[in-house]
Amino acid sequence: MELWDEIEATYRERTPTSEQRYHHIREHVPAGVASTYRAFEPYPMVIDRADGPYLYDVDDNRYLDYDLNNGAGMVGHNHPAVTEAVRDQLERGTLYTHPHELLAEAAAAIARRWEPVDLVRFTNSGTESTMHAIRIARAYSGRDKLLKIEGAYHGCHDYVLASKAAPAHELGHPERPRTVIESDGVPEAIADTVEVAPWNDLEAVEAIFRENRNEIGALIVEPIVMNVGMTEPTGEFLQGLRELCDEYQVSYIFDEVKTGVKLAPGGAAEYYGVEPDLVTMAKSIGGNYPVGAFGGREEIMRGIEGDAAHFGTYNGNPLVLRAVSTVLEEVLTESAYDHVDALGERLATGYEEIMEDTGVVGHVANVRSQGIVHFTDEPIRNYRDFDEHVDVEFHENYWFAMLERGVIPHPHHASQQWTISVQHEREHVEEHLAAFAEVAPMLADRQT
Repeated sequence: MELWDEIEATYRERTPTSEQRYHHIREHVPAGVASTYRAFEPYPMVIDRADGPYLYDVDDNRYLDYDLNNGAGMVGHNHPAVTEAVRDQLERGTLYTHPHELLAEAAAAIARRWEPVDLVRFTNSGTESTMHAIRIARAYSGRDKLLKIEGAYHGCHDYVLASKAAPAHELGHPERPRTVIESDGVPEAIADTVEVAPWNDLEAVEAIFRENRNEIGALIVEPIVMNVGMTEPTGEFLQGLRELCDEYQVSYIFDEVKTGVKLAPGGAAEYYGVEPDLVTMAKSIGGNYPVGAFGGREEIMRGIEGDAAHFGTYNGNPLVLRAVSTVLEEVLTESAYDHVDALGERLATGYEEIMEDTGVVGHVANVRSQGIVHFTDEPIRNYRDFDEHVDVEFHENYWFAMLERGVIPHPHHASQQWTISVQHEREHVEEHLAAFAEVAPMLADRQT
């Protein structure tokens, strides 16, 4: 029996109730999930509850969770300080749609962390944050075109559903990627307003700016491209983009939905020492509550007081802003970062040691609380490297084999990365590594 067949059979044996309930959910919900990405074969496990560093499915299987809601849960599940604050706010009201003091409190907490941020507006998700930031940036510059990076994900509004995971035969020249629309229902005309650039190639980006001078109004980047594992910028790439944006008068947006507060208190802007014009945030700023934000230079953000639109009934609701303030002021402290960073280093080095001992070909990309193992000896510098060298089906065997041993190593798919929470302890990292030590020999046999 093939390795995958064995893994799938074991998975089905452990999750019969999940299979039953998933098919029931699918009768009422397309694909049986609330976000299409969450569906996978043969079926996803159905979750019953979560606590601390653990998830429990409806078959009462317990999983050490390094998925943490696609990285939204750096505080872990049900953090007592966050839960207490939100419980208190429930009794005071969950939605006002009028100004309240938590707006200033949470905005000030964000601005204290991000040096480039003068003013903040709140949203309900990362998608909303990037959508509004792009609009505000183009309004400020007075230009219609957006420049994004090939392979980067910025949510699911029309202008960014392009060239995030396009097939190789559609990509075009490496230095001048095609704009590939990746969803039915997105007008092809959108491609005329979105340019795509390669990651870690400053000369190519400059050529695109030059070709589109006076047309590009905004550049949006993930400071680490986290739709292809953990693809860091090389050299002075991010600072070079800053200089090009200044030269061509383009608003520079850091999409810190995934990196924000996780690489450093002030996110990737602090970690890499680069100042964007606007920053988008979501996920771990909210401690698992549905919130997003965007902020930046005052002269750009004040455009909202003019004709640049930003609306939303649930924006800045007091329930989630209590969570934001608590996470930023009480939970993600200096000692919390020291704790998480040490665990991240241990997990990364442990993976490398096990691969060396067992003969598994691969390497770990890791930055503090986040990381991923790539089962290839080729460096991953951009989307095309990932597409060429990462065997997604092989990674699938690893992911399910870890699941069988009670560890969710990261969100499902080889493109994703683990997150370590403040509620993980050294013993949880050692448990993760012990599971991988059991899985690694099987992987080594399959690679040979």
